[in-house]
Amino acid sequence: GYHFPEWAYKTESSPGSRQIQLWHFILELLQKEEFRHVIAWQQGEYGEFVIKDPDEVARLWGRRKCKPQMNYDKLSRALRW
Repeated sequence: GYHFPEWAYKTESSPGSRQIQLWHFILELLQKEEFRHVIAWQQGEYGEFVIKDPDEVARLWGRRKCKPQMNYDKLSRALRW
């Protein structure tokens, strides 16, 4: 498995809150079995992941942030930051 510092797993807000950073949201998705078809750890590569369904990840992020117009172009710009 992958080991991250303990602080990486602690949310600063409740799960339904809009106060979440994108990197933490990505970690949340990666930790949940139900999203493996959307995003998953890259096999054999420590700390690398693959987004299998970019549109769905963007939709989930938009829902979490209450931004229904979110798309993968916008999300990918945020990821590059």
